[in-house]
Amino acid sequence: MKRTRLAVGASTLLVAGLVLTGCSGSSSSDGGEGGDSATEPIHLGAVLEVTGPFASAVEPVLNGLNLAIDQVNDEGGIDGAPLELLVEDSTSDPATGAALARTLSDKVDVVFGTVGGGGCRAIQPILDRADVLQYCQSPQPFEPTENFFWGLAPLRDYPAATAAWLEDIGAKRLAFIGQDDASGDGYLSLFEAIVDADPGEFEIVADQRFAPGETNLETQMTVLRDSDPDLVIAGTSGGNVVPVVRAVKALGMEQPVWVGTGSASISALSPLANDLPAGGLYTNAFWVDVSGEVPASVAYSDQVTAFAEAYEAAYGTTPGSGAAGAYDSVMQVAAALRSGAATGPEIARYLEQNAFTGVLGEYAMSPERHQGASLPPIMMEFGADSTFTLAFDGS
Repeated sequence: MKRTRLAVGASTLLVAGLVLTGCSGSSSSDGGEGGDSATEPIHLGAVLEVTGPFASAVEPVLNGLNLAIDQVNDEGGIDGAPLELLVEDSTSDPATGAALARTLSDKVDVVFGTVGGGGCRAIQPILDRADVLQYCQSPQPFEPTENFFWGLAPLRDYPAATAAWLEDIGAKRLAFIGQDDASGDGYLSLFEAIVDADPGEFEIVADQRFAPGETNLETQMTVLRDSDPDLVIAGTSGGNVVPVVRAVKALGMEQPVWVGTGSASISALSPLANDLPAGGLYTNAFWVDVSGEVPASVAYSDQVTAFAEAYEAAYGTTPGSGAAGAYDSVMQVAAALRSGAATGPEIARYLEQNAFTGVLGEYAMSPERHQGASLPPIMMEFGADSTFTLAFDGS
């Protein structure tokens, strides 16, 4: 494990300083030049879209990473060595993220990120070649490699969890609008799988795309409106959901809107609190997203409640699945480090061989499966008070 304190660029120090401001305030041993090697920090890396179109989705992810690191350090770190997070801002640009990952790979054995699927793909081969474990924070489908893991539920879980809700609300004609990138492709594939499983029941009646950051979607949304759908599907990440929903309202559409999990955070949706679509704003959920409504029958309900309370105490807001997935990923890496794993490949083999139950549920990793906890069959609705409430439970 790369433990020596390393010189990092000014931009990294600036970003790290900003994101650590919101932490719960625990301190870590400095371990500077000439210090005892047992207390020198263990550096973990993150390449994230701190600025740009994905920034709103990144804030809770950073909070989750930092909360986990605080808790590990409060418990004595790894054999007395504190964890420290080095954060690089990809500016929501995959090429920039790739360049930053190349530099970061000389300093750390683990990198968290990115949130967007395109960014994860861009840095994956670079970290693979450097034998650095990558823990991607996107639910998009990827071609797994030995040291590449990703934390949120696999998209293959979504069709079954979503189809029951579609039947419940009577939505058969589905109109899709999404980003023209890997995130959009992934969300469209989810609903294509639903249609393929029951082609007589569901139909995709429109498919429109837009560039991340684009704000005027009247042309694309007019196509969706004219297709007479029962449901609008927003295949977006981060704040890219905002212009979609505003276009729905501007055209007087009354259909409910389903939001991709990449935009399903309070920070991403809060600009819409006073601008909600007439049919409501819905998304798939983990129990942590509606932590106040998690039933005791859920095996990991105590972990959900404890995490939600700690997160709200640290950041003054309720957490979502993005924050919880990031938190779980740090806790898995910390467990590997405590076991004696020290390099990216060693940590990867530990994750494959050891079951882990976190805030999102059970992670059953294996050499064949490098993706996270399974998605429960529940849906939530975003309300004018900027909170989520349980809208459907198909358990």
